[in-house]
Amino acid sequence: MAAVPALSAAPTWAATGALDSARGGQASSARLQAAVFTCDITPPLGSPLVECNPPVAASADIPLLAKGVVISDGNTRYVLCALDYCELRTGAHGLFRRAIANALRVNELQIEVHCVHPHDAPFYDTQAELLAEMVPSPPHTTDMAFIAIASERVASAAREALHKRQPLTHVACGKAKVERFASNRRVPLPDGKIGVRLSHCNDPVLIAAPEGLIDPWMRTITLFNRQHPIARLHYYASHPQSYYGQGHMNPDTTGIARERLDKEEGIPQIYFNGCAGNVAAGKYNDGSHEMRMVLANRLYDGMKTAIAGGGKPEPATLSWKTADVRFVPREEADFSAEHFRTVLADSQQTYIVRTTAAWALAWYDCLKISPTVDVTSYRLGGATILHLPGEAFVEYQLFAQSVRPDDFVAVAAYGELGTGYICTDKAFAEGGYEPTQSFVGPPSETLLKASIREVLNDSG
Repeated sequence: MAAVPALSAAPTWAATGALDSARGGQASSARLQAAVFTCDITPPLGSPLVECNPPVAASADIPLLAKGVVISDGNTRYVLCALDYCELRTGAHGLFRRAIANALRVNELQIEVHCVHPHDAPFYDTQAELLAEMVPSPPHTTDMAFIAIASERVASAAREALHKRQPLTHVACGKAKVERFASNRRVPLPDGKIGVRLSHCNDPVLIAAPEGLIDPWMRTITLFNRQHPIARLHYYASHPQSYYGQGHMNPDTTGIARERLDKEEGIPQIYFNGCAGNVAAGKYNDGSHEMRMVLANRLYDGMKTAIAGGGKPEPATLSWKTADVRFVPREEADFSAEHFRTVLADSQQTYIVRTTAAWALAWYDCLKISPTVDVTSYRLGGATILHLPGEAFVEYQLFAQSVRPDDFVAVAAYGELGTGYICTDKAFAEGGYEPTQSFVGPPSETLLKASIREVLNDSG
């Protein structure tokens, strides 16, 4: 299969009219149209599956899907797309984005690609895979042949959706609290250390600790063609996994809840994970198989209640704004490129340690070519939607909402995941798990918040 051609910074089909130098602008509301798409992106059995032991896909229990919406104003098009993958880093994220942009003949800044982040799903990084192949006994993470197929499959689905466009006339927003799902993963302990409460937990001290800082709200945006729903977009901030690690590919709690509602309503449901870098189900999940459906039902109930609590649909309008953030790489010796090159080349190191080294090196190489990552906001009717990279802490989502306190602000994180975790600056001194898997350090918090404020203040 031919490689996807690279998209230049200013392609000949770059959007005009609605955009200001492909960085933002106000779309023509009178001509808004929308169409949804979905396709199966489940890798073949035997593909790499990083979070499993051994790290190989043994079965596909539930298909992994790409689901998205194409919005057109008659001059240009925008795509909001979520994949049932754990992560798309550096070259892998760019591959999907370019493929869709080329298929729709738009600038790739207008293509939002996010991962839902179930852990029984691929971590893909094409650049890391190329680096790994240069060392003895390479730790494979990416099926290079399949990722090319999957990206073209999603691009084709988005292109075909153009034939099913319908008027986008109204937008409704609703929200509801999700009960007994999310809890903060970083639990302050009496000795000053940070307790680690991940997606499942059996430590009675950590279970008894408060939920901690979370955003408890499921936010749902419904796109309408007059009184007929076109699609529902759901936003909630938590790691989605219940149990994982045995090689059985599935979209976990979020996929189960989403597809149940999709079949029940006959309306396409698209789910985006918010800033969940330090949020998971650990307080309420013992990791048993039975808890998967319990947690999925809690998400489903949140979606249903958010839909029921939606306000009166408002006329559909669209404005768009993007800004760059220049993250700061870590400066510690054990986060240097030299350190990671040594680790990657050492076949005596564990698979996950070498994989992490390959991811870090790929990210550092990416920054040499393109030192910034884009942050984007959409103002869609009465909703503001913020699109962020990385496994951002929930603090960034709450900050975004504080910038527009009177607005309905939904956040999709897990875009470009080369950053790893995007911690708060103080987290590096506090310790805990997340700083050990972050490739951006202080003052990245200040820089990211500045970009968030920039796009939200100018988004309509």
